[in-house]
Amino acid sequence: MPRCTGGGAERDRASTGMTLAMLAASMLILTIAIFLIGVAGSFLPIVPGTLVVWFGVLVHKLAMGDQSVSWGFFVAATALALGAQVLDFACSYWGARRFGASWQGAAGALVGGVLGLAFFNLPGLILGPIAGAVLVELIKDRNWRRARRAGVGTLVGGIAAFVLKFSISCGIIAGFFWALPA
Repeated sequence: MPRCTGGGAERDRASTGMTLAMLAASMLILTIAIFLIGVAGSFLPIVPGTLVVWFGVLVHKLAMGDQSVSWGFFVAATALALGAQVLDFACSYWGARRFGASWQGAAGALVGGVLGLAFFNLPGLILGPIAGAVLVELIKDRNWRRARRAGVGTLVGGIAAFVLKFSISCGIIAGFFWALPA
């Protein structure tokens, strides 16, 4: 019969420490993968990149508890992610108005964005706000020049929203690594 040499408690502590380290490393790798998907999603209008980045923060926080970022950081990241989603519509409205659309044309951009996303997914998300602004301006004034400018303004607003949402995503990721306990 083999003899028991002791040291079981030491082995258990070492094993537990190694298991926690492996869990922490695995969760960090998973979080980084989610972040990469989120950043890539910033370039694909169908994927809400900022929300995917936020989801990475959520997964890490729930899995790692106190070994993750603070709840304060999580709340700030949540507010930024929700604000970034509003930017899509707000920037379309702003762009249309900035380029001379009436308030009705700008509202048409908002409605076009919502309906485009609901019925036509990716193409609708891109083309819906432009079509909404152009159609409302044409119906309202029957002025092609003003309608075209409203469409261009909506496109410019969409590009501005992309830049802002991408920046917010990168900021959340940088903040995550900065706020992560050592």
